[in-house]
Amino acid sequence: MRSLVPRPILLIVTLLLVAGAIAFVELRLDATSPVAADAGQNPDPPAVKEQTKVEASTAEEKVDPPAGERSDSEPRASGSAAERDREGAEGEEPEQAISDEERISDKEREYRRAEEIVDPSGFVNADDFSVREATGEKVVLLEFWTYTCFNCQNVQPHLNAWHDEYAGEGLQVVGVHTPEFGFEREYANVEAAVGEAGIEYPVVLDNAYATWNAYDNRFWPAIYLIDADGFVRYKHFGEGAYGETEQKIQELLAEKERISS
Repeated sequence: MRSLVPRPILLIVTLLLVAGAIAFVELRLDATSPVAADAGQNPDPPAVKEQTKVEASTAEEKVDPPAGERSDSEPRASGSAAERDREGAEGEEPEQAISDEERISDKEREYRRAEEIVDPSGFVNADDFSVREATGEKVVLLEFWTYTCFNCQNVQPHLNAWHDEYAGEGLQVVGVHTPEFGFEREYANVEAAVGEAGIEYPVVLDNAYATWNAYDNRFWPAIYLIDADGFVRYKHFGEGAYGETEQKIQELLAEKERISS
């Protein structure tokens, strides 16, 4: 039977179909290859870089130039509400947290009121001294000592140094000389010992142990710190703790300034 289509034409059509099929397969493979996929991605997007630059620029703008370089006409960026409140409160005195009566009442519950000097046998470097009269104006360091006490002699240079350092700020050092031996009761002996030790603050002769007993004291040397409200805030017996004692002196002097301001 004779074919309706010449054989050469069939051959050409067949070749064209095969070639088209091969080309189609190659295109599909190229579209799904890793190289083509990587070529369509941006490993460093411009948008990300630009965002980083904006953040860095913002951080730089937050740093204020030195005060000497800012023009008076240059507007200053407003800060947070808390910062504006602080700026608005500059120059204003803070309100006292509690009243004087409340402060004294709180101390009454926690501390012991200082006792007055009782029945003194005499004074060296002063005509008189009163703890009550010092209240409100002074922080008082009261030291019980006797001049033959070796431990008292070791503490003495620190007392002299504190007197020199803090007397101008309101510290009043007072020595209460309570004798251990009979000859330490003699005024002339105590006066000579005070001079030899370089003591310039008042010394009370407590020959009858009256002030010693008022404070229930039992030791030489013994330090009592009395605040500006007249309360015993710190005690130390014997040598040592010089840094701790001085820190407490500074604390009570700072409190005195707050109370009087």
